[in-house]
Amino acid sequence: MTTTVPAPVTVVVGSDGFIGANLCRALDRRNLSPRRVPRPRNAADDHRFVDTISQSDLVFYAASTITPSKACGQPELVEVDQRALGTALEACKLGARRPTFVLLGSGGTAYRPDAPPPLAESSPLGPDSVYGQAKLAQERALWEADDHVRPVVLRLSNVYGPGQRARGGLGVVSYWLEAASAQRPLQVFGDLATRRDYVYIDDVVSALLAVRERHLDRDTREALDGAVLNVGAGRPTSLAELLEVVTAAIGRPPTVEFSERRTFDRRDIWLDVRRASALLGWRPTTDLRSGVARTWAALAGAGA
Repeated sequence: MTTTVPAPVTVVVGSDGFIGANLCRALDRRNLSPRRVPRPRNAADDHRFVDTISQSDLVFYAASTITPSKACGQPELVEVDQRALGTALEACKLGARRPTFVLLGSGGTAYRPDAPPPLAESSPLGPDSVYGQAKLAQERALWEADDHVRPVVLRLSNVYGPGQRARGGLGVVSYWLEAASAQRPLQVFGDLATRRDYVYIDDVVSALLAVRERHLDRDTREALDGAVLNVGAGRPTSLAELLEVVTAAIGRPPTVEFSERRTFDRRDIWLDVRRASALLGWRPTTDLRSGVARTWAALAGAGA
């Protein structure tokens, strides 16, 4: 008699967000339809997904509602985020499994400002912003739950791509492209020499899919348990270089306005992604020029 092994249950918390929605679409294309949980926005929402999460084998947690500017100006949103994560982790106690729980963290704010780039997972931690402190507090909550989940943290750099909404101080690529589309000036905070790490959404999704593949294999699942991995382009791009790439994509010189650096802005940050490459067999493949061009084409097409 043949015993049918049930397919592993994958849950995406934050399925209505930029990263979560892209991950769900990628899973659907592979006929691996996940169970979708929208981002909770209040205490009542927190408990609606308890049953779904309690049945999971693998949880991708992409449900953060805060951005660097929102964390500074709306501390109540930080509390919403922390409470929602706590509820999700508690829900994992209710099932028969010890699921792999993948938390999307922040590679741009977790590390100390004086740590020299490229930043590796072993670089000293020490966020100097409310946002960074909140993201690191989520990591601590995950480690404290390791008796009933298999914790994995992916510290992402600056993610961009088609469909990203410019909101609340997050996503310079989407901000600049939306401003260009609306014939508004492009706002530069700080100076053009500032260097950051910009990673295309498809590369982030491919890293998440690689985590799923490693989770399905018993040997690699053990190696994945407790992993902290940087996910980024792995190379620095100055704002001056980004401006040149955006100008090429939109096909005309934009108007640029300069402002003082904001309190939550870090200066030079890019990530060392070799550990993710070694453990997941993953590497970013989309160059900045191609990624920005695709993002602009999608935005221009949506407005046509």
